[in-house]
Amino acid sequence: MKTRFGPQKIMFPCPVSLVVTGTIEQANIVTIAWVSLLTSKPPTLGISVGTRGFSGEAIKKNKDFSVNIVPAEIMKEADFCGIRSGKDMDKFEESGLTPIASQHIQSPIIKECPLNFECRLTQWSLIGQTNHFVGEIQETYVDTQKLKDPGELSSIDIDAINPLIYIGGAREYRHMGAKAGDAYTIGNELKK
Repeated sequence: MKTRFGPQKIMFPCPVSLVVTGTIEQANIVTIAWVSLLTSKPPTLGISVGTRGFSGEAIKKNKDFSVNIVPAEIMKEADFCGIRSGKDMDKFEESGLTPIASQHIQSPIIKECPLNFECRLTQWSLIGQTNHFVGEIQETYVDTQKLKDPGELSSIDIDAINPLIYIGGAREYRHMGAKAGDAYTIGNELKK
């Protein structure tokens, strides 16, 4: 048996991300959990940003943004950036987070986040009350100490990154669980 609820905005798990817009001198941070890889060639990310704040307008104006994956250790700072407006405050200053100049875009990345993406806006659309932005990834950063092999991206130590997860519907933050299996191989156990 299943209980029906009609159309709802529930999906999990979603990585908590801090999206930065603006410039190193004047940047804003917005917390979002609606982030997804869209394509691999070219590598693109999709983000959804509400229309009530001004981050969406900043992305349209500057044509870029950074996506910074939040570790559980900065949960309070990330939540703060999502519940406060940057219209009348500097969220970097108020949260204690540190901006770092990007290499390919105007919007800075965040030092305290172990995984960062510089994205150049390629397209956007408005669906209902939400801006949907597509950004082509220009650069990817991983904290070196979070890699098992500093020269190999696939050696990311997920336990060391400890990404904060948002559970939509329940409005909860969670930690990642233990590894359950190896992708692209575990399914082979069903072959007859």
